Amino acid sequence: MNYQIGPWQFISNRCVITSNNLERELDPLLVKLLLHFVNKPQQIVSRQALIESVWQQSYVDDNAINRAISELRKQLAHPTEKAPLLKTHYRKGYSLTVVPEQLTRESVTEKPVNSISDSATDTTNSDDFTAATISKPVPEKNIKTLLAYTLLVITCIFSIVWLVLFYTSEGAGDVVKQVTVNKVASTWNIGSEVHPELSSDKHYLAYTNVEPEQDFNRAFVKRLSDQREVEITYPGFQVSILSWQLNQHAVLLQATNLKQQQCEMVLVDLSQFPIIGDAKLIKKCDLRYTGYAQLDQNGEYVYYTEYKNEQDGSGLYKFDLELQKESIVIPPPGVMYGVIMPRLSHSGNKIAYILSQKGQPFSVFSYDFNTRETKRLFKAKRRTISFAFDWLSNDKGVIVFEDSDLSSITFNENNIIKHTLNVTPAISPYYIAVQSANSLFYSANKTQAFSLIKATDTFGDNPVYEPLYKSDNDDYSIVEVINKAGPAHVFVSERSGSSQLWIAQNGLTKQLSFFNYDDDSSTYKLRGLKVSPNKRRILLIKNKRFSLYDLNTQKFYPLEMLSGRKIESYIWSKNNESIIYIEQLDSKNRVVELNLLTRDTRVIEDIKANKLISDSEGNAYAITFDQLIRLSDKQSWPLPKNARKANVYGVSKDYFYYSDSISRIARLNLKEGTVQDTHVDFRPITFEVSSDNEILFTGAKYKDMQIIQISWDE
Repeated sequence: MNYQIGPWQFISNRCVITSNNLERELDPLLVKLLLHFVNKPQQIVSRQALIESVWQQSYVDDNAINRAISELRKQLAHPTEKAPLLKTHYRKGYSLTVVPEQLTRESVTEKPVNSISDSATDTTNSDDFTAATISKPVPEKNIKTLLAYTLLVITCIFSIVWLVLFYTSEGAGDVVKQVTVNKVASTWNIGSEVHPELSSDKHYLAYTNVEPEQDFNRAFVKRLSDQREVEITYPGFQVSILSWQLNQHAVLLQATNLKQQQCEMVLVDLSQFPIIGDAKLIKKCDLRYTGYAQLDQNGEYVYYTEYKNEQDGSGLYKFDLELQKESIVIPPPGVMYGVIMPRLSHSGNKIAYILSQKGQPFSVFSYDFNTRETKRLFKAKRRTISFAFDWLSNDKGVIVFEDSDLSSITFNENNIIKHTLNVTPAISPYYIAVQSANSLFYSANKTQAFSLIKATDTFGDNPVYEPLYKSDNDDYSIVEVINKAGPAHVFVSERSGSSQLWIAQNGLTKQLSFFNYDDDSSTYKLRGLKVSPNKRRILLIKNKRFSLYDLNTQKFYPLEMLSGRKIESYIWSKNNESIIYIEQLDSKNRVVELNLLTRDTRVIEDIKANKLISDSEGNAYAITFDQLIRLSDKQSWPLPKNARKANVYGVSKDYFYYSDSISRIARLNLKEGTVQDTHVDFRPITFEVSSDNEILFTGAKYKDMQIIQISWDE
């Protein structure tokens, strides 16, 4: 929804407030906070109510609330309207001083040409605007007052524009220079070596090694002066590197036992390297949580990200080791993903983190523990997530990678300055560890290889896993089809150099599509295969646009009526003539059925779902937070606790399948209500379940790769 709040139009789905030629972007916490006040017009909202509804925690530090209220009040301050929009009621709470009015589409002001934003790139489409209304007419003013206000507005706009140009060099002023880097392999073990972490003094390199065949994590530490290396173990667990303790020779590990569903953060002393010291349990952790935690210098607090409610994304938390008490530092943004990859600065006075929201470019923020100030240091241009950022040694900046562009951002109280280098030969880091201003270690972003696997008797005594249609490149998203020659498999493969549709039938494998892509990044451009119940048509996404492939005509048909919609999930209806999809509208999901023959749509009003799945016969099911619902008769089943945290789902006549995308596969017997589970030696990315409970997997395993050091001339 969009609202008129005094002089501001609040466009909630774009996270902005606008007034004439002025636009301000709000961070996710401020959006949640403002929406809460909007929903409580002319009401005093207590601090406890804010804690429960906005932060959704049992305890929030008073300073966090004060800081959020202060920042929201600052953003709502208007250059011409002096009356405050947010009022403090002593010992009672806070309230808006105006009554918000819901807007309709017609009255939402178009984005101004000279909008003030902290990013030079805006990827939001005007189609994302939701319903809006006609604003109240501005009262007439005398000429002198009008001229004064006009002059004031112009002055403010020019001041803000000057400040934006002064505080950041992003945008047109950011000159991208090309630089040639020297590349040297820094690790040599067999397997996939990822997540490099340098000790604060830059003397030691820690990293995780993943054995491709067993998908087993191991942790190593190397002394850079003589390349001596030790492996760190934790009996009964596989281990991976989280980080170095700040300014100490001790590493924080994530230790996991997948079969027992155990996860622990463990600190290992390496002060007497190569002798490995004692391992100390820091705290229990979430199995979905990987790579995002750091212990402060004194060993008092551990900072980490975690999902409390997956729909709200992850927040940044601080855990007091003495009191065994958790508090929140940065709340979840209220949408998927959220706060990830926290890194303490070398002084310990600041913490930087990535904020990633589904469908949006990621940003890098810093938070100052002393001033309690948050700064946006970097905003990506594209929507591909990268964890490749790290602090410079002097605490005055960070290095961030986006594809092959390396951005060095330095900042102080007054300036944020960005310098960007385009790296050649081209690299695409996923993690980096900065050694100096012109040297760093990295692991590549494409760490896993996708392959197709057919599983039979998955939950029996002798399960069989058969690799299908192997190639040297990624194969994924497989479905069973029927054409004129009979049964076959259709899947997506990168084997010809880009994402194309392939068919496997009667011992032969053949390419079906020959798509040309507009940019160099041609991988994973084709995805989301959904086959109709009669097995003769496939719904797919190509370059973010929906298309239909007919097995009989061997032709692709674009589905333009679905373009521009925020579709979260989709399936075929049982009649082979309709598509059922979940559309996000005004931050809420609705279930819609589209008839492909008539182009008519209808909203299925009584279903609120997060995911849609169907069995091999076309029976449709909706997944809510805690239920599985069959659409034909609205029969429902409560979801097992672990199913609520799952990422991958499937269904057959008798079973509901789900997976954590790590190694666990489980199924709920829909007749008896019992649950079985098992583990596989690959990561289940997607699966399709046949009528006889045979499963076609897209599985992921780590590739053989090294950590690379690059350096360049300043």
